[in-house]
Parts: sequence; structure tokens; C-alpha cells
Amino acid sequence: MKPLKSALILLLFTSFLASAAFAAGDNKYYSEFAFKHKLNDKFDLFFTPEFRYNNDMGNFYYYHMRIGSTFHAHKNLDLALAYRFIQNKVLGSWDNNDVQYIEMLAIPKTKLGGFDISNANKLERRFYENAPDRWVYRNLLTFAYPMKIGNFEFIPYVSDEIYYDFEIDRMNLNWATLGANKKINKYLTVGLYYRDETSRVGASSKWVTNHILGSNITVNF
Repeated sequence: MKPLKSALILLLFTSFLASAAFAAGDNKYYSEFAFKHKLNDKFDLFFTPEFRYNNDMGNFYYYHMRIGSTFHAHKNLDLALAYRFIQNKVLGSWDNNDVQYIEMLAIPKTKLGGFDISNANKLERRFYENAPDRWVYRNLLTFAYPMKIGNFEFIPYVSDEIYYDFEIDRMNLNWATLGANKKINKYLTVGLYYRDETSRVGASSKWVTNHILGSNITVNF
């Protein structure tokens, strides 16, 4: 029971710090959905729309639609390919210039000391109508620890994701996330998370911090 108690204490303590941090920077809300269909033991299909709000969560400014397939190459390795279509607001109006990504992922994963550990490596080719196309590398490291308190089962996790933009040859975004997922039944999983976002634009060396509250709903069919 000691590891469970330690993990719970760490989760509560970090959640408290995250809540306190909301006093500074812009506060955002991300609403994520995932619809997944298992074709067979090797292949899954997925559709994952996402909607984002900024300006203290009051302004709907971004959405994307993402579709792709995952290949379970090995019990410790997933491979995936996806297409993403993005729309942003610019100066209060929706931008007519489409942004599209092609994403290639390799996700090694394992179990260690009760933790589920994964390291998602994503290479994105980003296509812009009025800007140079570019390559971006993303690395997402996640530690999840299934827990049970009484009859309540859930999976808290911590993760960190970095973005490296090859067009400007530097890291320009980092997401540090603390969250938990709850499986309702074999078809439905829900989750909440807090994310600390640090970013810099172009050649600027100044990092800007924002705070994100997010929710996710996953439907398997």
C-alpha cells in the first residue's frame, strides 16, 4: 500500500500547486474527444477532434480534426499515421488559410514498478498556405499509475511533451501535464488534466507561460 499512498499524496500535492499557479498567465480550456475502433488485434482507427478556448477560457479560438490509424507492432511498440486539419482565429476572425499536418508516430511502451510508461515520438510535416512548410518533432514521455481507493478505480498520470521546430532550429513549446483518467465501462473513458504550457515565438528567447485545464472523453466502438 505504501506506493499507492505515496502516489496519492504526490497527486494531491501537485494538484494544489497547479491550482495556485492559475493566478498568473492566460488561463485556457482544452476539450478533447477520441473515437476509436478496433479493426483487429493489430490495427485501430481513430478520430480525435479538439476544441480550445483562451482569454480566461472565454474565447473559442482553435479547433482541429484528426484522423488516423495505429498499428500494434509489438506489445512494447505502437506505430501510427495521422492527418490533422486545423483552424485558428486571427485578430478575432477565423483564418481562411488552412493548416494541415501529416503525423508519423513511434511509441515504445513498458511497465516498471507498477507504472505504465510510454515515450511517444512524433514527426510532423506541417503545411501552410502563406508560410513555409516545416518539420516539427515532438516527444511525449508519460508515467501512469493505476490506482484503487475503495471501489473507485482510476489512472493518475504525469507527462511532459517538448516541441522542436526544425525551421527555426530550436525548441519552442513545452507541455507539463498532470491528470487522471477514469474508465466508466468498456466503451467510455473520461479524464481531467492540468497543463503548464511554456512557449516562445520565432527567434524570441522569452518564454511565456499559460495554464490549461483540459477534459477528455474517449469512446471505443
